[in-house]
Amino acid sequence: MRHLIIWVTVLVVISGCATTTGGYAVGPRGESENKNSGIPKEITTSQLSILVPIFEPNIPKNSDDYKRKGIWPELRRAEANRFAVKLRDALTDTTAFGAVRVSPDDTATAHLYVHGKILQSNGEDIHFSVSVMDIAGKRLLKKTYKHRVSEYAFNDPRKKGVDVYEPIFTKVAIDVVKLTKKLKTKYITQLNGIEEMRFAESFSPDYFSGYISSRYKATKLIGFPADNDPMLQRVRSLRVRDQMFIDNIQVDYDDFSQTMNADYSTWQKQAFYESKAAREAKSAANAQMFVGILAVAAGASAASNSNSRGGYDRGLALATVGVASIASGVQKSKDSKAHMESLSEIGRSLNIQLAPKVIEMEDRTIELTGTASEQYTSWRRYLREIYLSEQTPETVL
Repeated sequence: MRHLIIWVTVLVVISGCATTTGGYAVGPRGESENKNSGIPKEITTSQLSILVPIFEPNIPKNSDDYKRKGIWPELRRAEANRFAVKLRDALTDTTAFGAVRVSPDDTATAHLYVHGKILQSNGEDIHFSVSVMDIAGKRLLKKTYKHRVSEYAFNDPRKKGVDVYEPIFTKVAIDVVKLTKKLKTKYITQLNGIEEMRFAESFSPDYFSGYISSRYKATKLIGFPADNDPMLQRVRSLRVRDQMFIDNIQVDYDDFSQTMNADYSTWQKQAFYESKAAREAKSAANAQMFVGILAVAAGASAASNSNSRGGYDRGLALATVGVASIASGVQKSKDSKAHMESLSEIGRSLNIQLAPKVIEMEDRTIELTGTASEQYTSWRRYLREIYLSEQTPETVL
């Protein structure tokens, strides 16, 4: 019995020693042993990448609301593309960031995402909401922006050829620069690691999901592979290709924006005068109807409470003037509606069409067709095929 106790003690000691040393002394090592041996590359604010997905056009589901809200669906869809390009350009002009790209949606990889939703665009007034979110899932900004165009903006000789909506995009860009300046260096480095791991995880979740954790849509970096990790190097190669594809798409968006410039500028000017006239007519109508109602009420009261013929007549006259004012207000209200109908008719059919892309890669030629979103989905599917083919060698041993 005594010998048995001694041997058990020795085994426990040996076992404890093996556990505390960690890993294997000789022979193959498991991939998991290098899980936390690397660190993400440290970057600065000026190296942050920004993705601007196409704006949400905010088109009513019920087509009966189009006319009432002054929305022309195809024009609004064109604006959703155009506004994303304008915001990208405004952000780029700040020179405060790395790559700033327009994308069909927010499935591409970047450090920051700037989402926009069109609330109003009628030539005179432009309103949209903006939400800025980082790759970790943290919302950095949520704000509604408004801008009213002045008539002088169309005739300002110093701004000839400049979009009259330009100021609102500049405001957004300035706010984004301000908020990124508040980000600490350590946090930016974490974002860079998360961005790389999120892209890698989309190709090999079994291997890379261990480096990040996600809870309540918030992502944290809990480790990083070694810089010479073969799996990481393969994914980085795909990431370069993916960024090049997004860069190439920018040409399509630029071409579309340039192509629609003339028609859209014409629409903006015509819509401005119709929108302004409609707004002023509606304001005048409301004012006249309000005054008319007060006059009718005052006149009726004076007439009914008067003890003399003259007082009755004066009250009746005041009420009559009030009725005339109401009638004038109704007419101005009709004028306002007429201007709104004219505004709807000005809407033009504009939509973005991407030419099919033929891409030569390695030993294959692929053609991408369809909308920008469909082309990008096909592209990511093709990248995954490359990754899987490299993962499974063709040579039979």
